[in-house]
Amino acid sequence: MKASYFFKEEIKDNNYQGVLIRDRLLLEEDFNCNTYARPNKPNLRKEGIEDFLRKIKDNIQSIDISKATKHLLLEDLEFDANTDQKIIEIVGSTFENLSIKTSNIVGSFYFKGNQLNINCRFGNSFLQYMIANTSGFIELERFGGLNNDIGLGEWILIIYWKMQLKKAFSHGLYKTYIQKKESINTIKGSIDINAYIAEHYFNGKTTCLYKEHSYENHINLTIKKAIAKIGKSKYDGMLNDMLNIKSTFDGIHFKNGKTNESDKKVKNPFYKKYNEVYDLSQRIINDEFLSFGDPESEFSAFIFDISLLFEHHIRKVIKNSIVLLPKNKNEFEIPNGITTNKIFPDVIIDYGNNKIGIYDVKYKHFQTKGKEKGVQREDKFQLITYLAYYSSKYEVIDSGFIYPCRDEEFYDLTNAVKEVQFIKVGKTNNIPFNIRFYKVSEDLNFQYNFDIEFGKQFLVESNSITKD
Repeated sequence: MKASYFFKEEIKDNNYQGVLIRDRLLLEEDFNCNTYARPNKPNLRKEGIEDFLRKIKDNIQSIDISKATKHLLLEDLEFDANTDQKIIEIVGSTFENLSIKTSNIVGSFYFKGNQLNINCRFGNSFLQYMIANTSGFIELERFGGLNNDIGLGEWILIIYWKMQLKKAFSHGLYKTYIQKKESINTIKGSIDINAYIAEHYFNGKTTCLYKEHSYENHINLTIKKAIAKIGKSKYDGMLNDMLNIKSTFDGIHFKNGKTNESDKKVKNPFYKKYNEVYDLSQRIINDEFLSFGDPESEFSAFIFDISLLFEHHIRKVIKNSIVLLPKNKNEFEIPNGITTNKIFPDVIIDYGNNKIGIYDVKYKHFQTKGKEKGVQREDKFQLITYLAYYSSKYEVIDSGFIYPCRDEEFYDLTNAVKEVQFIKVGKTNNIPFNIRFYKVSEDLNFQYNFDIEFGKQFLVESNSITKD
């Protein structure tokens, strides 16, 4: 396939085996090179691809993932990125041996106008579904589709801008006070004494100084400009689910298109959500679609950890059926020799009467064959740590892991794992251990029903515990 299509569409998250470039690319087009009127086109195109991946690799090595990874979709304090994982691993140096390996990081990389996307392995439509479920403000059927002309990072930034704008707008359109001076029939505010003295005779009107609400402020002007820019670009379809907001901002008329630029921060706590909308609007206006990198430089990128989004999504799905304890409840700490580390299981199910279930959510592949089959070693030890600590305070009656899988893989995977196993913690505790799979459908019309079905597993478990 063509290099431009491959780098945009075919690289998926969590590909630890890697994809060998030579097996996937046909050298049919120029990519990061210009072979016009030059001989040896295939070799020049190979060199262009090699240079592109080498520059991506070199620039990534200088990135601090803790600062670069965006938490755009998750605003609560329950989630944090895994800063130990690699953003993307590019192995090899020539066209013949170059391969790309990926982890939980999803996003876009740009070099000299060429783009490399790490896409959701379940399809970017499922990524849209999770974001819609997380935000609660975006209607999925009018979501604003992701097409080949829009980078994944650009699309995510505009989606996030929309989410924040909708949240801010739910409190009303931001307004400020402006000072007005006017000759009026009734007294309003304070009288302008100097103007009053300067009058030669009283004409029935008094010059007053007063304050009045106004929507003509720099925050609203900046948002209006961002909406206008998106509306005139290839992203215009992404405004379809906020036409009422667009018409409201379009209706604000600014004299000479200018405002007082010194008022760039919202001080009123009721409207404080507009501060982030303003910052994001500035980035859109200035074409700063990227989470790091100077927009004038050759390299830039926008990335985020999709495993955090999946974990948040799973928690919301389960919460629709049964009560969960807060993840960030500070109950236990583990010493590390210098300080202590807090421990937070991903899912703590409250079965009542001090009975709980503990599950860890993994966005990884669940392997049923080979050396890596079953739950990975470090993940098992992590769960055992949770169980040991929480058993000292609660009666832990259920535990395990939650993995995503495609709809067509579900039955093979469930048949491959043992129905129930047990983890022995201490002298007496035999805690049931389960592997649960969350089905992902290519047809999102089925996904809502899959979510209900998944959440009901835990409700059934709760009902059986209550009977016992």
